[in-house]
Amino acid sequence: MSGQGPGRQGAGAGRGSGQEPAPVSPLMIPLLVVGLAIGFFSGYFLLWWGALVVLGVIVAAVSLVLRGRSRDGATGAVAGVLLGYAGVILLALFRGAL
Repeated sequence: MSGQGPGRQGAGAGRGSGQEPAPVSPLMIPLLVVGLAIGFFSGYFLLWWGALVVLGVIVAAVSLVLRGRSRDGATGAVAGVLLGYAGVILLALFRGAL
C-alpha cells in the first residue's frame, strides 16, 4: 500500500501524465543574482534611499513584462532585489545600526 487511497492524489495528479513542466527562461538565474547584488548594495550604501532603487527595478520589470519580454527574468530581478534589500535592512535593524 503506497499511502494513496481514492481520496488522495499524488503531487502531479492534476496536471496530466503526458505534460512536461514549463521551461524556465535562461534569464531567471542571472537576473536573480544581479538583483541580489543591486538590492544588497542599494540597502548597504543608500539605506532608505535604496527603496527608490527597489521601486525602480519593480517598475522596469513590470514595463518589460507589459512589452512582452521575459516574465521569468523580470520575476527573478524583482525577487533578487527585494531579497537583497530586505536582507540588508533587516540585518541592520537587528544589529541596532538603524
